Amino acid sequence: MKKLLDFFAIIVLFSITSQVAAQNWYVRAGGGYSGEFANTEFNNTDPNGITGIEQSTAVTVNNDGTATVEALNGTVGAGYKFFVTGGYMFNDYLGAEMGINYFKGDETTVGQLTSPQVISKATTYIQGFDLNPGFYVTPDFAKVNPYIRAGLLLTVGGDLTIETNVRQIDGGGEGTDIVVNAESEVKSRFSVGYTGAFGATYPINDKLSLFGEMEFKSFTIKSKSASIKKYSTLAVTDGQSALVPGQQLEDLPRYEKEFEFSDSYTQSLTTASDENEVRKIPTQFVNASGVGLNLGVRYSF
Repeated sequence: MKKLLDFFAIIVLFSITSQVAAQNWYVRAGGGYSGEFANTEFNNTDPNGITGIEQSTAVTVNNDGTATVEALNGTVGAGYKFFVTGGYMFNDYLGAEMGINYFKGDETTVGQLTSPQVISKATTYIQGFDLNPGFYVTPDFAKVNPYIRAGLLLTVGGDLTIETNVRQIDGGGEGTDIVVNAESEVKSRFSVGYTGAFGATYPINDKLSLFGEMEFKSFTIKSKSASIKKYSTLAVTDGQSALVPGQQLEDLPRYEKEFEFSDSYTQSLTTASDENEVRKIPTQFVNASGVGLNLGVRYSF
């Protein structure tokens, strides 16, 4: 009988311990929007030089022979975010989290040229997933409960898309414009950023709370490779367009549509590059920093 009672006592103790431990787990889910933060110069988006755009500038050539030049500085960190985060409170005041975020960036103009002969524009945006491990600290107030959290951003998957449009006025003869449309994709290497937030929760019941927070992120993503996914050249006359033979995506040599970013490489100054090889270009870093507002719900188990 004593062994049986001891056995039931162990079961009850295990059940109570499990319930107490389970109450320490929680999940947060929500979304938000961030604007640009810590602006820098944009990268070169046209290694083939088809646009005439100078890197990170908007240039307007005037009829009086002058040019108006505007520096385009910023980040690609503005956009919408959706996330799910699991956490564990070690006590009433300190916890640890692991979240997964999906980010869809706003389209950002990174270069532009407007002249009587050429109108060019390059825009870019990012989208993808990242992991967000971090710590969660709160004073554990009964009602409106403030908190701060801080952690890392780790790239999981995604890409940067560059859309390029060029119109050469009368480029095919008087009354015929030449229009080039291209879309490129840049892949990233594993990169680490930093994020922090301050916010507050408001309880709906014992388990469910609403929260709102201001978040900032400092995130610089190292580029790995790039490729031109779409490329077309059209002759446009009186609103009617026709493909220009020999100037489509399939006509581009590999050297002009596949690129590899490298910190160091050797390049011949006397021998022409092999057009069947991937072109190596200097490493670039994409500034994806931002600051914004997140809203969501928190459920404690």
